[in-house]
Amino acid sequence: MGVYMNLETLSRKLSQTLSPPRFQHSLRVMNFARELARHYQIPEEPVAVAALMHDVAREKDGPEMLALASSYQIPILPLDKKAPVLLHGQVGAELLKREWAITAEPVLEAVAYHVTGAPKLGIVGELTIIADFAEPARQFFAAQVARELAFRNRLAALKYIYTQKIRYILDAGFLLHPLTLEARNMLLLNESGEE
Repeated sequence: MGVYMNLETLSRKLSQTLSPPRFQHSLRVMNFARELARHYQIPEEPVAVAALMHDVAREKDGPEMLALASSYQIPILPLDKKAPVLLHGQVGAELLKREWAITAEPVLEAVAYHVTGAPKLGIVGELTIIADFAEPARQFFAAQVARELAFRNRLAALKYIYTQKIRYILDAGFLLHPLTLEARNMLLLNESGEE
């Protein structure tokens, strides 16, 4: 399978790394992302790997997440210290490079930014965010809307997802990551022809 371990090998190793519910979520995200890749006629392999591995670091506790981020020289913002879970994408991308021998940039970018989003994210990252938010077991209304949008217009789906995440974060009184705002703003600017 090209520059990746085969999906079966990755899946088997990941099943020993994550809790059963998180692993099942990762499988659903991968399957939905593969459907999206076929729909948008892009190579499935990088999308499948990114989607399967997106939460590789999700179950690390706060102190471990911060320690790993520091040791990997990932910039730690004040909000990351308050909510270390926000770092699990970037820490996960580093883990994939260092411990899983995954070096394909589209995969690493997708994993790194699936939590916050980022302006000018590649299509592998876009589909990973969409699949993570809208995988079939997520039954809340916004996920259902995102699933429908995903096959009509991926950028509209992405903008909708960022908007829903921002609303949720504001309503809950949580800290909002600046990359999420930048990502949404970039989509709006691109729609209006500005950049």
